[in-house]
Amino acid sequence: MHYLSPEFGILFVVFLWLYWWIGSARGVKAQNYLLLIASYLFYCSFDWRFALLLANFSLVILLLAQAIQTPNGTRRRWPMLLGVAIALLNLGIFKYYNFFREEAMALLTPVFTDASLPVLELVLPVGISFYTFQGIAYLVSVGRGEYKAATLADGLLHLSFFPTLLAGPICRPGELLAQIEAPARRALVAPEWAILLIISALIKKIWLAAWLAEEWANPVFASPESYHAVELAGGLMAYAWQLFFDFSGYTDVVTALALLLGFKLPVNFRQPYLATNLSDFWKRWHITLSRWIRDFVYIPLGGNRGNFGRTQINLVVAMTLSGFWHGASITFVVWGLWHGIGLVCQNIWHKVSDWRLPAVIGQIITFIFVCLGWLLFRAEDWDSAKTFLLGFGEWELVPSLNWLGLLLAIGIFFVLARQAENIMQKSAILLRQLPWWAQSLCLFLSALVIMGLAPAGMPGFIYFGF
Repeated sequence: MHYLSPEFGILFVVFLWLYWWIGSARGVKAQNYLLLIASYLFYCSFDWRFALLLANFSLVILLLAQAIQTPNGTRRRWPMLLGVAIALLNLGIFKYYNFFREEAMALLTPVFTDASLPVLELVLPVGISFYTFQGIAYLVSVGRGEYKAATLADGLLHLSFFPTLLAGPICRPGELLAQIEAPARRALVAPEWAILLIISALIKKIWLAAWLAEEWANPVFASPESYHAVELAGGLMAYAWQLFFDFSGYTDVVTALALLLGFKLPVNFRQPYLATNLSDFWKRWHITLSRWIRDFVYIPLGGNRGNFGRTQINLVVAMTLSGFWHGASITFVVWGLWHGIGLVCQNIWHKVSDWRLPAVIGQIITFIFVCLGWLLFRAEDWDSAKTFLLGFGEWELVPSLNWLGLLLAIGIFFVLARQAENIMQKSAILLRQLPWWAQSLCLFLSALVIMGLAPAGMPGFIYFGF
């Protein structure tokens, strides 16, 4: 079920009334049980087996977390290590088994002509990468003594909370579980922000991301050999913005849902295309994943504690694994490697020279570098990426798409990105002065206008596939 679909909206409004009524009558614990039931029913709407898999995964992680603490106050290490291994194995089987099978068969067949490995017909559960990483973060936090093991009910809700279940943000225990466990009555705080975030999500996802996909990204990527080099560049930039609008629009709507339920989620995007270098980009893009990779991959590898060369190796390995996390394809691996090598080149430059590029030049170079990486991210295979790259040498075809209009739109996107926070702050002040019914009317009218501007249909979120 789509978070921005009318069906979900109607069900959520009904659920919201029930949620706050139970909260006033029965308290926070009753709200948590209701949220837990709703989260599993929501997941069952995709496939009941997904919910069963999530429940089994959660129970293993939670029981192992409780086994970490001993009666005398010390902590066992083996439950944490076992839990991390089980979590990664579970993710590996569903997401990577067939990838490794194909690679192994390619290596074995020339030597062993009768070599065969079983084919597993597995359906990748929606959101498995996100709740796996959230489960590992919880288990490690308990193992390190940073957080105490949760009760079964609270822990199950932490790993299944429906606003974050499908594509994050990846929450640490102190960011979500602490709010679940808090005994104080919940309150509806800043509803005007929730309304603005929903409007923002509609604009980004239903209108802009869908328009960029339909008019530019989809046709250009489907047949790159049919387009002029300028159109390929435009299509690539269109996809870059489509991906941002899609994922940040998702983050906006789930943040709004959480606010309406009395929860505050961590920030996941801070206008990444305004970054002036690659390090800055990864501090702005998918922040909770970047932070997870840093804390649970890069630092355990040694981080920057070794010499300069070892630090760069750790960086490349961490970014390559980040790419592999996104999908079982060589293009995702190369995408992660591309960013890892880019960060290494940036670090080498900073080490040998004190000269820095002007901010605007740095932003342009960073955006171009990131866009070239998105080509690998979008391409179905290496041959598709190669065909697209070779198309940049095609200057004889007559452009058929309105590339000047696209460049104007992208210029507007960059200007609005610089003003986004200020626009949101001023809009919140104005909206706060209106009564609740007028705020609701603003949301309803905005949705009608956006639906009228947007292409037909209800496109799915790209990151649901990861």
